[in-house]
Amino acid sequence: MYDARHIANWFVERARRDGYILSIMSLLKLVYIAHGWHLEMRNAPLFGNKIEAWKYGPVIPDVYAAFRGQGINVSSAIAIPNAVAISEWDSHLLEEVYRIYGRLPATTLSEMTHEPGGPWEQATKRWGWFAPIPNDLIQPHYEQKRRIASKAENNG
Repeated sequence: MYDARHIANWFVERARRDGYILSIMSLLKLVYIAHGWHLEMRNAPLFGNKIEAWKYGPVIPDVYAAFRGQGINVSSAIAIPNAVAISEWDSHLLEEVYRIYGRLPATTLSEMTHEPGGPWEQATKRWGWFAPIPNDLIQPHYEQKRRIASKAENNG
């Protein structure tokens, strides 16, 4: 398991290779989405950092605190002591998340994480703003997304 800030660094560096700078909102959503798909595919969390339900969707407070000093746009990675290397499998997952979601506007990513019945909505309805969004809400949501996508592929 990684530190979510390390995953955020991966996205910052990947975007930079494309000559692209991520907003902090985009960065937060990409890290969250990668975590959701990791839960779905590996039945295990990508990182252990807390995820909370903020006004504009799921936020990993550790990532927000680490990168917010750069302003709205995040242009450089941060130092992470004792960061472990990201495995080849996880790098492939992150690359796919970046390929599919990385160039979407921050507002679109935010809307995607506000889906009716999704983890963010469930957490805010149950516990209010800044409530934790536990993996047991996130994983079934991404499992359902996979079932819907598989059904669409089979019918298409």
